[in-house]
Amino acid sequence: MKINNQTYGRCKTQKLFDTCKITGRWKRADNSVPRKYIATEDGASIELSIMDGDYTESFRFKKNSTIIIKDSITEFYERDLLR
Repeated sequence: MKINNQTYGRCKTQKLFDTCKITGRWKRADNSVPRKYIATEDGASIELSIMDGDYTESFRFKKNSTIIIKDSITEFYERDLLR
């Protein structure tokens, strides 16, 4: 499931998942909830899986990109993705 929101000209994407695997170098921004992570290198990635549909999706990010993980939703900006 994908939801796009326009925020100050930036396109925010929200993805639903059952499991989330973070790979590469990430730094936890703070100890608050929802969890906020910042990529410390190009190519840091997340892999999202939905178990019932046997579906997996991966995203690679640029350095200093921010993702937010809350419950079973992750949020990130489209412009932060490596293409």
